[in-house]
Amino acid sequence: MTLKLKYNFQFLLLPSFFLILIFAACSNDKEDVILPIPSISEVEIGLHHNQIGVLDEDFHFNAEVLAGDLLENVQINIVQKADETYSHDWSFEIVFTERIEGLKNASLHRHFDIPADAAKGIYDFIITANDQNGTSLEEIGEITLIDADDYPEVNPYVSVFGIDKIDVDGTSGFNSFYNNGEFKNSEETFFSKDESIWSAMQIGSVKGDGIMYGLLIKKSYNHKPETIEAIDFSKAIVTEYIEHSAEEEEVFILKNNRDTGHWLYGPILKIGAEEDNNLPDSYAITDGKAWENGTYYYGVVYTNITYNRSTFKYIEFEINGF
Repeated sequence: MTLKLKYNFQFLLLPSFFLILIFAACSNDKEDVILPIPSISEVEIGLHHNQIGVLDEDFHFNAEVLAGDLLENVQINIVQKADETYSHDWSFEIVFTERIEGLKNASLHRHFDIPADAAKGIYDFIITANDQNGTSLEEIGEITLIDADDYPEVNPYVSVFGIDKIDVDGTSGFNSFYNNGEFKNSEETFFSKDESIWSAMQIGSVKGDGIMYGLLIKKSYNHKPETIEAIDFSKAIVTEYIEHSAEEEEVFILKNNRDTGHWLYGPILKIGAEEDNNLPDSYAITDGKAWENGTYYYGVVYTNITYNRSTFKYIEFEINGF
């Protein structure tokens, strides 16, 4: 703001504190400008999203990035933790600009090699999205670097993740999600009261003992558990539960829905049901879990208890009619 001062008698009589207020207001106008910041979602770290990197081998990274204004770049840093011990100091940085610079949003699917001279251990995996407007967003995850010989005997991953909608008249098999997290019919991307969710979930590399949950969680809770131990059942509606034990050979979790006879699909959950599909005893869908209009996370969480390995995947959709 520019002030044009007129040197006349009336202006000179203005109290000094009034001038201070004018200049303070000009300063605050500049400080009050809030720039939009980028966002990061749908992050996958490592093959099958297992948070593992193998020295001197290819590494998989995937993310959806949305700019506040326009993207400048996305930066990856692998940094040693203060409370961990390593054979030697080591860090890693890579910056992605190709096919994303100047875009509003970008789907990042990148592969890069973990250097052979990296020190094995648990690291912070830092993703930074930088905007051309000068803002940035940082997401911190965790990654374990290992030798190929150290690769775990069991490495579970989500091999199938899909949902069919069953209409109120019983018609099914349309508007489906399937693995990529998108509706086949983009014109109707929601579920309504009295329609039903019929999920198809399968976990690969299963051995020993393990548990899998299908979950429906209000996005407002910002609760996306990555292990079964982390599930807050006061916030999560259980759509299905599968448990396996003493599997001697590495297999897939296979299911047989007695109501439908389909080997892949789990139980059906009606939008608006009074109880969920938890086993052996259902939870009431009340209090903080009570049905309401809005965005929900839909996910699968699996933990192999024998080998202490977990995997998960989430998508989002709208529920209405309440």
